Amino acid sequence: MRLKRLYYKSTLNVDSTVELDSDAAHYLINVLRLKQSDELVLFNGNDGDVLGELSTNTKREVKIHLKEVIGEPLNSDIYIHLALGLSKGDRMDYAIQKSAELGVSEITPLYTEFSVVKIKEEKRLENKLGHWQRIAVSSCEQSGAQTPASLNNPVTLSDFVEKNSETTKIVLDASGEAKFQDLEIVNSVSLLIGPEGGLSDNELKQAQQQGFTRISLGPRILRTETAPVAAIAILQNLYGNS
Repeated sequence: MRLKRLYYKSTLNVDSTVELDSDAAHYLINVLRLKQSDELVLFNGNDGDVLGELSTNTKREVKIHLKEVIGEPLNSDIYIHLALGLSKGDRMDYAIQKSAELGVSEITPLYTEFSVVKIKEEKRLENKLGHWQRIAVSSCEQSGAQTPASLNNPVTLSDFVEKNSETTKIVLDASGEAKFQDLEIVNSVSLLIGPEGGLSDNELKQAQQQGFTRISLGPRILRTETAPVAAIAILQNLYGNS
């Protein structure tokens, strides 16, 4: 049986004991039904996969005794920053989940001309970002990655393309002629993808003026939640650690 992996932000030192916060404790005890002496794996992005044992389990506290390092840190060989047009329903959740599983490092939601989602209330935005970050952490736990993708506040497409400085800049465009194999990638990529309605001609022009290469995924028009999965998988296969 595969051991459960759990993200823990602080340092993980072998032969020490860590205490879980209330959310993690609830998940382990009430959802996974772990009991005292059960084992699991903790990770934080720096210390590798550390085998732990549930040493204390009460209504007030859950502690894990760290026993040994059983896996080295696994991160992608390239830093992928996904900028994705905000979409409605579960599409954004799916895109974030699968992109995180595939090793994307950073995600920025975008307000675009054809975006139908507008998050204006501060509390709603805070809740959304927290929800998306939990999805990214869960994907990291499942996939074996070490560092969850970070979620940024939504920005306009204009702000993103003007301030973005990643080494290689890509915008998905059905009419693009360049191919992923043609790219010269050192270690970082900025990947720009539109919402359900795509990007406008003006937005594509803005991106191109800021150094973004227009690349097509082929003759099929993919959904906004499918396009990141296909593009990131290609990038990881060609330039990352697959």
